[in-house]
Amino acid sequence: MNGTYKSKKLLGYRAQAIVEFAITLPILMALLVGILEVGRMIFIYSSVTNASREATRYASAIGQDNSGFYVYKYCEGIREKANKSAFLISLSSITITYDTGPGTTSIGTCDAVSGEDPDISVDTGDRVQVTVQANYQPMVRLIPIGSRTFTSSSARTFLGLVDLGSGSSSTWTPAASATPATPSNTPTETAIPSDTPIPTNTSIPATAGPLPSNTPVPSNTPLPTNTFTSTPTFTPTVTLTPTLTTTPTTVTTCGSVTAGAISTSDVTTTMSMTITNPNVYPLTVSTVEVTWNHDLGHKMGSDKTLKLQSASLGSVFWTGNATGPSLTITPLTTVTIPAATTSTITFTFHQIYDRTDGTESIKINLSTPGCESSPIQRP
Repeated sequence: MNGTYKSKKLLGYRAQAIVEFAITLPILMALLVGILEVGRMIFIYSSVTNASREATRYASAIGQDNSGFYVYKYCEGIREKANKSAFLISLSSITITYDTGPGTTSIGTCDAVSGEDPDISVDTGDRVQVTVQANYQPMVRLIPIGSRTFTSSSARTFLGLVDLGSGSSSTWTPAASATPATPSNTPTETAIPSDTPIPTNTSIPATAGPLPSNTPVPSNTPLPTNTFTSTPTFTPTVTLTPTLTTTPTTVTTCGSVTAGAISTSDVTTTMSMTITNPNVYPLTVSTVEVTWNHDLGHKMGSDKTLKLQSASLGSVFWTGNATGPSLTITPLTTVTIPAATTSTITFTFHQIYDRTDGTESIKINLSTPGCESSPIQRP
């Protein structure tokens, strides 16, 4: 009797465990499925955010990729970058737009199926914005989590291009009283001896020196202050400091100065031309004549005009707001073309210069003696 009672009691314990397990199993499964689905939601959200960020970083560059396309308007490449950055998920939508800053309207959409979008043109300060979407749908409908769409949008500003210019300068600043002498048949005033005694601070009488001859005696050595000598000293040769550069009275090699092709770009607001001066002396600019595509120079938006706002050669020598189509500029300060180097003259407009029409020209007139009839110009 005692053995039979123990056997029935053991069977009762086992049945109780099965019932308890059956009661807790749905709760346990709901917890496991909930953890799985919430993990999938977080993974999809993270992938969408990463895809928009990486695609925007790629699209904000100004250069070209390995295929030769400009990446900022290479729609296919931007979409491919977003898809590669979305790990193990499929993106439902990728939208690429451009604007001029936060809260502004769109100035274009990159929607070319392959390659570049020829209608896209941006300027320094504009932004590219990539919006990415992905759908989430639960695998097991055991918990009350519905389907939803995750959207992530990232934007970056174009920094543009910077023209560093020629990077060299030939400006010479003379030392005190060290102006190089130009030999001539007339002796300088500081080297003219006379029969009149020159008094000194020690009251020593001066003796008459020799009369000057027709041979010029230039000297670059300034006389010391309050120092007098009774007999003038003549230097037999002209001594010039090696760093000084003198300009001949009349220049005969102005024709050796060359100008490069006129350059514009569809991502900058400038038109420029390089100037190569092989001479050992700088050339002075008198006027600059410039012609540009003033009414159809910009193809984005309703404003097609190009207004000239500044001109520079080493530094800015003119500012204004000229509507064109041409302008003659007389610099307010002395503008020189550096010697023995290549420099760049640059004209800056109020918006991108992305449409040339063949009327562009630049002519630099010189005032250096001998160069008045040899302007530097293209074409």
